Amino acid sequence: MNKVSIILLNYNGKKFNKHCIESILLQTYTYFEIIFVDNSSTDWSLEEIKNLYQNEIHNKKIVIIENKKNTWFSWGNNLWVEHASKESKYICLLNNDTTVLENRLEELIKGIESDNTLWGVGSIILNKWMEDKIKNEIFNNKYIAASSFFWENVWKKINDKEFQKGIFYTSAISWCCFLYRRDIINIPFEDYYFAYAEDTFLSRIILLLWYNLAIVWNSIVHHLWSGSFKKSPSDFKLFYWNRNQIINFLVFYSFWTKIKLFFLFILIQTWHIFINEPFKRVKAKYKAWLRIYKNWSKIKKTRNYIKSNTTISEKYFLSKLSYKFNDEMFFIEQKQWQSKIIKYINKLFKIYCILLFIPHSE
Repeated sequence: MNKVSIILLNYNGKKFNKHCIESILLQTYTYFEIIFVDNSSTDWSLEEIKNLYQNEIHNKKIVIIENKKNTWFSWGNNLWVEHASKESKYICLLNNDTTVLENRLEELIKGIESDNTLWGVGSIILNKWMEDKIKNEIFNNKYIAASSFFWENVWKKINDKEFQKGIFYTSAISWCCFLYRRDIINIPFEDYYFAYAEDTFLSRIILLLWYNLAIVWNSIVHHLWSGSFKKSPSDFKLFYWNRNQIINFLVFYSFWTKIKLFFLFILIQTWHIFINEPFKRVKAKYKAWLRIYKNWSKIKKTRNYIKSNTTISEKYFLSKLSYKFNDEMFFIEQKQWQSKIIKYINKLFKIYCILLFIPHSE
């Protein structure tokens, strides 16, 4: 039996932590430790955990890491390197606004040990706000989210299997509930991503190293959709989401591919502005581009690193993308007129890729 280190990142998550930890402690796969990383919480959530789980902390079933400041997602999830047990073969990232079924960890272990080309495996996420709809589509019709141009959800029908291999990136393999091999990549995320789209970066690196990702159908996680989900995103989220999406576009494509995709890139950027609150979104994009300009040398360094360490051709890389930029089935704020526009734009994207000989998945 191989040990697993479960990374639980917390910032003011008092209303979530107890439910999440209790569900973890009930797992049928028992050889694990919980690395509880607190990002300088102010709601006494850390003190509550110390009080509730004194025995588990004493027995090192739960290891506490206390940050003096909020390091956000990327930095926080990288801290396990210094604190996780050396015996741990697998690292499991889990958001604290989740609860997991008893067999969740056991099924993930079975999945990842069934194929040595797998770097990581993820659970099926049932988001609170859309649980019935997702259950119906995923389980009854066997749909799975596939890769798209800028990594929105694109759902396609698949074969009936215990786990689905060969996924490039998908929200169904969410980094809020993901298990991966420790020996392939030591530190999972780029620190300067800070928050949002860092999972996209990591998933692409995995493909470049010639490893696969997979979904394990029997591993279920109930997710509260970031706990603090709002229909109107904050300025902070809009800025980092835009900045990091743009960085991913700049660092993973060659010069001529970026030229070919520039029309699609501009179309997508324009679409995002008109979803809602245009002024707020334009402001976020302006700030994102300004920050990228100021940090161009760091981004160029990342691009050069990727270029020198790529083990596959760009043609193969591009063939993993669908170039659909939005999901017609599950977009939570989508209106009927938006859905119709999306269908036409996706058709346009496909024709555009064919005309410019850009490989793409169907």
